[in-house]
Amino acid sequence: MFIEEVEVEEKLLKIQEVACLLGCSVNTINHWYAFKKLKPSDEYSKLLPDFIQNGDRQCRYWHQEDMWKLIEFKQKLPKGRNGILGAVTQKYAKKKG
Repeated sequence: MFIEEVEVEEKLLKIQEVACLLGCSVNTINHWYAFKKLKPSDEYSKLLPDFIQNGDRQCRYWHQEDMWKLIEFKQKLPKGRNGILGAVTQKYAKKKG
């Protein structure tokens, strides 16, 4: 008797699930992709996988295999307020001086 191979549909992950698996917040992931949109040719931007979205204001989804790329991005990203994401995260901060 042969077991028929059933094609299993890949489960897509929402941003909340991705954030939970990465151990970060949804806002953090939003900042990552805002940085990618601002500087698409940056070496760190190229590490971020593209997400799936049906419309501008629709849910974003990631493939499960994209998690490894996101983990790699999180590990390689320089940390700190004035780090590489400062253009996104600190754009409303007032400069002292």
